[in-house]
Amino acid sequence: MSFTSRRLWRTGVRLIGSVAAACCMTLATVAAGCALADEGEPINTERPGFSSSPLTLRKSSMQLEAGYQFTDGSQGFDEHLLPLALFRYGMADNLELQLSWAGLSATNSGGQSNSGTTDAGIGLKWHFTNDDAATPMALFAGLSLPVGESGFSANESEPTVGLFWTHSNRLDWFGTVLVKESGDEVTVGNAIGIGFAIDGNKSAYIEHFGDYGGQSGPQHFLNGGVTLLSQTNLQFDLHTGIGLNDRTPDLFIGAGVAYRF
Repeated sequence: MSFTSRRLWRTGVRLIGSVAAACCMTLATVAAGCALADEGEPINTERPGFSSSPLTLRKSSMQLEAGYQFTDGSQGFDEHLLPLALFRYGMADNLELQLSWAGLSATNSGGQSNSGTTDAGIGLKWHFTNDDAATPMALFAGLSLPVGESGFSANESEPTVGLFWTHSNRLDWFGTVLVKESGDEVTVGNAIGIGFAIDGNKSAYIEHFGDYGGQSGPQHFLNGGVTLLSQTNLQFDLHTGIGLNDRTPDLFIGAGVAYRF
């Protein structure tokens, strides 16, 4: 690795580390010093897995979700990604606006290091089933915003449509189907998982997800994680996963937080 590459890599990692430290201090202050009132149902989040919840925020409610992820890829590629931000707003009953931004990416590929900001996204989620439905479902429509730096941007807006669902019987099942157009390619992402309670405020999940239709062929992943409901409106999470074929990263691991205002 050249001196310039090492400097870019260290700069990117230091920046991510500084932001992560600031986030941790802020979250620790919130967790330790805020006595949040019980506002009904516990927070429902999109993170940390691939699947999204079919439930929407109540009208005029806001929620911020964020995190960090490290990916140890195959063939000498790895990446640090932060803050994985998602802002959610309840526009109306059963209708939610989402603004997303993966943030700063610091990569190392074949000894070449680089860092830059990624694209953002905007989307709408519509929970179209009844509140008492045995299988809640939602439709999603989104569009990426090519605001990232060169080498980290698709350089065009890419549409995505999806279906989110859950089903609780003896086990709590959940899943997601996403269809995305990228240039001349259409890819389909599909996930299915099981969630279960550990105790009163801790839960866990395990999930398989795949990505189909790309030029390199299908990609399959297995991931799992745990969540801690610190307050009714505050949740922390840890997750990790592995690639299941030679087209996927070897390992990814991350942590995050979600807060409902």
